[in-house]
Amino acid sequence: MKINILYYRTGIFVAILSSIACHKDNGHNNPVVPKDTLTQDTYTIISGGNSPAATILASPFSSAATPFVDYPGLLLVMDQDGNVLKKKTTDEMASCFERWTINGQTRYSYFLNDISVYRAPGTDNFAGSAVIADSNLQEIKRIHFVPAGTGPFNPGQDLDLHDFILLSDDHYIAMTYYPKHVSNIPAYLGPSPNAVVQVPLIEEVNNGSVIWQWDPSSDTSFYANSVEGNNYADSTAAQDYMHMNAMYIDSADNNIVCSFRNQNQILKINRSTGAILWRLGGKNSDFPLYSDQVFLRQHDPSLTDNNQTLLIFDNGEATLRPESRILEFKLDEKNKKVISFKSFTIPEPFTYFMGSVQKNGDEYFIGGGTANYILEINYVTGEKIKEFEGGSYSTYRAYNFPNISR
Repeated sequence: MKINILYYRTGIFVAILSSIACHKDNGHNNPVVPKDTLTQDTYTIISGGNSPAATILASPFSSAATPFVDYPGLLLVMDQDGNVLKKKTTDEMASCFERWTINGQTRYSYFLNDISVYRAPGTDNFAGSAVIADSNLQEIKRIHFVPAGTGPFNPGQDLDLHDFILLSDDHYIAMTYYPKHVSNIPAYLGPSPNAVVQVPLIEEVNNGSVIWQWDPSSDTSFYANSVEGNNYADSTAAQDYMHMNAMYIDSADNNIVCSFRNQNQILKINRSTGAILWRLGGKNSDFPLYSDQVFLRQHDPSLTDNNQTLLIFDNGEATLRPESRILEFKLDEKNKKVISFKSFTIPEPFTYFMGSVQKNGDEYFIGGGTANYILEINYVTGEKIKEFEGGSYSTYRAYNFPNISR
């Protein structure tokens, strides 16, 4: 099948059905999970209050882990107090452990790092496969990169391990990176004639076939907007000028919201045409921002408050602002205006990399990434309700699924 980059190759009907039938679990359809006697010695749990009944997902890994050395993985399903409900160990480092509801059935997904897969020269991204598992964490299938389009792709290339959206057992959205020699970098940026960039690629796959693909390498605006990985004069290493790290489907219009760390920017992309609908943040934001609204090296954008609020883990930056925040934006997407804005500075160490956030009522549930904590906190009072101290273990993301609707 021929793939036209940035353009849809199949009917919208399939995507709409998938959007209706599947969603990332919001906790209101929780399966009943019996407690057992499983234990964990990763987290020290500090309780400052009573947490509502919930299921917590985490996949901690050693802070010393690298993409090129085998580290064992751990998947933890816990209750609100840190009691282990389910546990699975893996031979490879596991990350991005998530839960989904597919036509009333519980599914889990997670990534496994593979030290043997292809990585572009000069890059060190985690890469490998995605695993789809049933409600008991038993593997249903393993997902690998499906080459399609112009590429060029390399033997042994696999998925990037930043994000994965499960629509059904045979329908998903995944991402990868591929190195590309480009000649469209503006001359004023001083590129080498042999410049290579690390291009993020989004693929929607249904029944083994790529039905939609998004490749931004023809958009020259991203080169100047980049804040890291932009030494285009260096032809010895692929420049990670965008560093995509998150995807989220807006259920209101079925389009996809994506985060690009090295652009300090979040995009909304049309899943029919591949067109960029808007850009938030960065040097060329479509929405004018005040200085306190500017985010740096962000992760995990999602929509909350009945799809009205864009929620962001704002990492900050070691020199410009070495503190991490949670941001809430209400956007007028048509007129490109910020209607309202909230900021909450996390009372924990600065998170250099990774991180996640969920909002439940007056509380944030925060995965502290490389700051090695998980935190449940009342953002109105500042009360720390529950803190999971990870010691030498990081968690790319952590999730809290309330067992009852609040």
